[in-house]
Amino acid sequence: MALDLTGIANENEFYTHHYLAAILEGDLKDLFAAWAKAEEEGKGKPPAEALASLARPWARRRAELARERDPETRLEIQETFFESFLPALGYSLDPQEKELPDGTLLPVLFELTRANGAPELWIIETLDDSDDATDPLLLATPQQDPSASAEAPPLRKGRKGGDVPSPPLAPRERGEGARRAGEGSLDDLLTEAVFTLAEPPRWVIVMNHGQVVLVDRTKWSQKRLLRFDLAEIFGRRNPGTFRAMAALLHRDSLAPAGGISLLDALDESSHKHAFAVSDDLKYAVREAVELLGNEALYDLRERLHEGIYGREMARQLTGECLRYLYRLLFCFYVEARPELGYAPMKSEEFRTGYSLEALRDLELVPLATEESKHGFFINDSLATLFRLVSEGFAHEAAQAVLGSDGNGIDRHTFRMEPLRSHLFDPERTPLLGRVRFRNHVLQKVLVRLSLSRPRKGRNERRGRISYAQLGINQLGAVYEGLLSYTGFFAEEDLYEVRRAGEEYDELANAYFVSAADLAKYSNEEKLFEGGLKKYPKGTFIYRLAGRNREKSASYYTPEVLTRCVVKYALKELLKDEPADAILGMTICEPALGSGAFANEAVNQLAEAYLERKQRETGRTIPHDQFVHEKQKVKAYLADNNVYGVDLNPTAVELAEISIWLNTIYAGHTIPWFGNQLVVGNSLVGARRQVFRPELVKGKKDQYVFAGVPERVRLPEAREEGEVYHFLVPDGGMADFGDRVVKELAPKEVSVAKAWKKEFAAPYSGSDVKALRRLSAAVDRLWTRHVEMRRKLKAETRNAVAIFGKEDDPFFRPGRVLTTKEKDRIFAQEFLSENVKSSSPYRRLKMAMDYWCALWFWPVEKAGLLPGRDEFLLEMALLLEGTSQGVALITEPEQGTLFPETMPQQQSLTMVDEFGFVDVDRLVRKSARLTVVKEVAERHRFHHWELEFADLFADRGGFDLIVGNPPWIKVEWNEGG
Repeated sequence: MALDLTGIANENEFYTHHYLAAILEGDLKDLFAAWAKAEEEGKGKPPAEALASLARPWARRRAELARERDPETRLEIQETFFESFLPALGYSLDPQEKELPDGTLLPVLFELTRANGAPELWIIETLDDSDDATDPLLLATPQQDPSASAEAPPLRKGRKGGDVPSPPLAPRERGEGARRAGEGSLDDLLTEAVFTLAEPPRWVIVMNHGQVVLVDRTKWSQKRLLRFDLAEIFGRRNPGTFRAMAALLHRDSLAPAGGISLLDALDESSHKHAFAVSDDLKYAVREAVELLGNEALYDLRERLHEGIYGREMARQLTGECLRYLYRLLFCFYVEARPELGYAPMKSEEFRTGYSLEALRDLELVPLATEESKHGFFINDSLATLFRLVSEGFAHEAAQAVLGSDGNGIDRHTFRMEPLRSHLFDPERTPLLGRVRFRNHVLQKVLVRLSLSRPRKGRNERRGRISYAQLGINQLGAVYEGLLSYTGFFAEEDLYEVRRAGEEYDELANAYFVSAADLAKYSNEEKLFEGGLKKYPKGTFIYRLAGRNREKSASYYTPEVLTRCVVKYALKELLKDEPADAILGMTICEPALGSGAFANEAVNQLAEAYLERKQRETGRTIPHDQFVHEKQKVKAYLADNNVYGVDLNPTAVELAEISIWLNTIYAGHTIPWFGNQLVVGNSLVGARRQVFRPELVKGKKDQYVFAGVPERVRLPEAREEGEVYHFLVPDGGMADFGDRVVKELAPKEVSVAKAWKKEFAAPYSGSDVKALRRLSAAVDRLWTRHVEMRRKLKAETRNAVAIFGKEDDPFFRPGRVLTTKEKDRIFAQEFLSENVKSSSPYRRLKMAMDYWCALWFWPVEKAGLLPGRDEFLLEMALLLEGTSQGVALITEPEQGTLFPETMPQQQSLTMVDEFGFVDVDRLVRKSARLTVVKEVAERHRFHHWELEFADLFADRGGFDLIVGNPPWIKVEWNEGG
């Protein structure tokens, strides 16, 4: 007999909706079989039948309650029914009062304890004081605003007498100051009194004659619960509903005598299924990128009459389509989590008129007409939603027009704070900002992001992807799997093929051939989808090509591993540390991906801080506020203490989104990671290390730099006479010794060999003097760079008033710069974008990139390798500059002379101290420096102590470096 869940409300997804609808019955088959076997053995009626037999007694008691108004008598009538109802579920009626630490008297009908005497389960009675016996017990539903709820139905009082006001019941007299159990809402009582006990019950069942509510303490912070409407259930008398109710509420399901509880087993199954369904997002996102990309091309060609341009446009289109999808996933995520306090899903106006959830309901609506297919309703709705997220909603202005409903309650409006972030910045999607997506395309995208994939050969319902149960780690797995994918245009008609005998997987490596080459492949190697799988010329394709996954090491680390690694790393790091020390601990993930390790470290550090701070202060955070307080600590740690590096720019952007999502909270500030998350190769770069020149034996005035360079730890100073290693040549530079390379470019290899002999020759005394002078220039630039980094950090930090630091001025929010203002300061004062007077950082980075580029020099450009004097001269131009440099600029160019974000006098002073250098102009004027720039952009050299100079100067480095290191062995593949 099929389960019928009518009358059972799954609020805020206690289990995923799809799990209850499609999977639960299968997981309960063993339980139902055990009931049937017990009945055959004469052990009594199954619980479901026992419940069904109570339908008439329930109706009689309901009629009596409708006639009776005296609260005391109503309680007696209600408990008469419970005498039969509780045993049907495996419990007994044993009324008692539990006095809580704050003096509250709690009416408990039944208590189940653990072996140590601590409570495992409480059944709490409330008085059903309504005429229709359907009071909501004041446990907020997703559509309710708890602050605007009606008065709570009173809790049952003790049986020891006392005055009985109407309608709330007062408990027996407890003396002056005692809290009455009938006062306040049940929501508050569970949150503030029950679940804050030193040993609170895991399960709480709250019941009256109208309904039963099942609460799991581990899910209470998100207000996730199961509500059983007894009027609906006993009124319909459906056997399938009684089976479901008995299975979910029975004593043996919640707290069996031994082993794991059935509900925990169901929870695990629900999570596994949610993960499996959500795993389909990897396929959905890949396909959605192609859908959006091809629709953008269609709109550019057909409506805007623009041409399509090569690889650079394909790269831009790929990035913007991913950002568009990240926006959708962000909205899905925050709308599914009302506890974050951002998406106003309690507002009927927002939920039905603006939310992504409302559009999600259109996922399977047939688009029968040309107008509905080719219109732009979904496109325009999403554009409005994205604008709302970015700019917020002018709540006060709307109220001035709409007013209230006469009772002081806002009407037809909602409050939404702006999220002016990189993700929703329209300037980050200039291409897609000009196109419009037709309804039928966006509907396909929403279907793929909402429903699981149909399985071939299976006639089963498609599961609805649960974003409420999809965590940051699962989202990260979706994102990270696509980091190695490439978007490109088909330059001719292409056909997809595969290796014979391999099962086709669209997320695996893809192979495409032209029509001319198709005849070389067998039918087993060709792909068919109602015919040969063809990609016409001009199609946008987004697939994994060649060895991109191995080369980028884009492999996701499962949550169980990130949690374990971080746990045991922090176990050593946090030993005997006070709470406040945690707030200063710095975290670095050197291969970010989606930031899985950084997020896990933030989570565990925040928990450790709150645990220790509560113990140190003797204060306890109320249960309903704990998640909010934890999010604030996480936001502080993320904004101030999290650093990371990744070779892939998309990964850095993804990590920023992932960490932001993980730390968002009501009243949030948007973390800015411009100076914390860096695009670069963690393994290749220059360091703050020095050589001391050694005189060659038997050679007058000839010096070499031998041995291993020594590190100069900030803030230590370089000793007189020492030379930075990135100013000194090395025998391993421009090494083209491979046999195949020699055969391919013999002339260039010969040139490089001769160059290296001259470039790495011993130095003269005058050369050493020049190197020492350049090293002194490096010191001056580095010192100023550290100062500028400290200033930038102070200007861009977001103060968060966290628990235990409410009175500390350092944590009080002051004026907060917008994300765009922070970006502008960083771009001008550090990156020197469109600024002719290059910053200390830009000059140092170019010099260090120059040295690194000599190791990766392209063989075909061997003729541009620098001679010794040329190298020293160009390093001097970068590091020392010239005080006359300002006057040398005569050609009309775009950009400003100095950063507009910096006082001009300060800029002039910097020129006086460090000379004038326009790095961009030097690169344009020098073919060799142009090669340096190209090689650096290709390999993305990362100089740790330069990128995080203030951190190394102030703390000596990071407290915790954690991550999944590159593990693919790089080998020369001659055939490839």
